[in-house]
Amino acid sequence: MTGHRRSVLLASPVVAVLLALSVAPLALVLLWSFWQWDPAIYWMRPAFVLDAYQSVVGTDRLIVIVRTARIALITAALALLLGYPVALFMDRFATARERTILMLLFLVPFFTSYIIRTFAWRLVLGRTGLINSFLVRAGLREEPLEWLLFSDFAVHVGLLASYLPFMIFPLLLAFGRIDRSLIEASEDLGGTFGQTLRHVILPLTAPGMFAGSLFVFVMALGSSVEVQFLGGAAASMIAIMIQDVIRVLNFPLAFAISTSVVLFLILLLIVGSRFLGLARLFASVAR
Repeated sequence: MTGHRRSVLLASPVVAVLLALSVAPLALVLLWSFWQWDPAIYWMRPAFVLDAYQSVVGTDRLIVIVRTARIALITAALALLLGYPVALFMDRFATARERTILMLLFLVPFFTSYIIRTFAWRLVLGRTGLINSFLVRAGLREEPLEWLLFSDFAVHVGLLASYLPFMIFPLLLAFGRIDRSLIEASEDLGGTFGQTLRHVILPLTAPGMFAGSLFVFVMALGSSVEVQFLGGAAASMIAIMIQDVIRVLNFPLAFAISTSVVLFLILLLIVGSRFLGLARLFASVAR
């Protein structure tokens, strides 16, 4: 048996499980998104129509999708601005003990329920929360700040608190793949830290920046708890909209919304792999 055939046989169970648990459900969601919802029986029936996709584009649901994408994009950008200096410090300046402590600090919050973590921000950002109480008692404000809670600001805070580690970890992986001799060569040629960062480190960590941004963007895109707890009763995002559609059993519409999001994310992955070398970031892991 050749090495190639042996590799195929060894990989076959994994591929079969992947197809059964990942590809097959997505294929069914795509198929069912073209079925027709019959309000007379509150169920869907086989067909090949674009009714569900027309309902996405031709109603206020498109506004919710755009708003969700905007919030997710801003969250990813903020996570990159906050996470990159942290990852840079952990890689270049922190000792092994300091890196371990920082990693634990990022991981410990995940030991508790994400619902509890999100709800705790209401006790921080509310009218009688920690921030407003401090500002009023210190004489810095006469009235509490109203925009701290039940606003897009609060939603961004909750999303960043939940998903910032998913920006930092890919960045650390990207920093670890940098050839140290390139940094030393830049320093030997008289390059300042800023010049080395701009011309050497930033380009080489671009795949990590894209991977981290994509992780945060995808997770923020599918979040609902942060919006429900911190965004107010009128706030809505894609996940909440899908839940509302499923409650009335309009499954084709829910599948059409999900399919549109998945296709958009696949497009992002293709762009990242083509122009930013995303696959190279995980090349050593794959070997």
